[in-house]
Amino acid sequence: FRFSSRGPWIMAEVDFVPLTHEILSQSLSQIDRAVGGGFAFTKLDCSNKELTDLGNKVENYTQLRHIILSNNKLNNIDAVTKLPHLLTLQLDNNEVNQLEALQEAELPWCQRIDLTVNKLSSVPRLAALGRLRFACFATNEITSLEGFGDHEVLEELQLQENQLTSLKGLGCLRSLRSLVVSSNQLTSLEGLDAPVLKKLDVSKNQLAALEYLDKAPACEELDVSENQLSAEDPNLPELKRLAGEKMLHSLSISGNTGDLRIEVVVVAPQIQTIDGKPVTEEDREAAVAKAEELAEAVKAKAEADEAARIAAEEEAAAAAAAAAAQEEETG
Repeated sequence: FRFSSRGPWIMAEVDFVPLTHEILSQSLSQIDRAVGGGFAFTKLDCSNKELTDLGNKVENYTQLRHIILSNNKLNNIDAVTKLPHLLTLQLDNNEVNQLEALQEAELPWCQRIDLTVNKLSSVPRLAALGRLRFACFATNEITSLEGFGDHEVLEELQLQENQLTSLKGLGCLRSLRSLVVSSNQLTSLEGLDAPVLKKLDVSKNQLAALEYLDKAPACEELDVSENQLSAEDPNLPELKRLAGEKMLHSLSISGNTGDLRIEVVVVAPQIQTIDGKPVTEEDREAAVAKAEELAEAVKAKAEADEAARIAAEEEAAAAAAAAAAQEEETG
């Protein structure tokens, strides 16, 4: 409570908790040989300090190789983007809402960055982090990847628990081996371009189609569980896209419309494990019977479609004849 001549009133204030010299001195560790000679601290761990501001103290410690700032209240990372020997930057569980400073960062050796559980709505181009291999932006508010662009050496990217509807803007990630985009709102894989990708997790989305999956031709493990895939069309057009993934050996597909295990065996016999269980001889025998059943269903569907087409043409012709007759009577 605050008091004035007009009586008591309440004023909400945002606590300002800066990085002080005392906190800094307690958080530095791992003295090692410094680049250029001598010795220096190489690790800064300021996790769980309720920090809201880093000030300009960190930039003086140019020999830092590992920075941990987890579980604070930071919304700005400018103070840690000019460290020439930094290898890892951990900023999970903060309030960071933009990363524009990374576009002009001087972090030539940074290989790992973790911004899990923040307030990001987008991810900028990370070309300035030329040696970045692992990036985690899980559990944010990211709605678009437009502007992210290509990255030559990134090997692992985590984007789970965001609000993405597609992968447009991701660019070509020619070194990417693992991509996790589970628990988003994906309706399309458009934007996927990862020629050596081994593991793709797009579970818990809204995918009813697997178009653009061929942009990950080396994929070995695929998780499309809890989406909207189905076998309603006996031609199985979407599941057939799995057949083009020649390296694919493990698939998770539970939680879609119906049990699709046998249908997968029909169209993609190269897959060895489905939903964590090896494909058995019984599965393959069931797939033979299912293939015959599907062939009959395809034939029946084609006949029904043809009958419907003929009926529609006859109806249209009859309507045209009736209109012509009416016009002749009135004329």
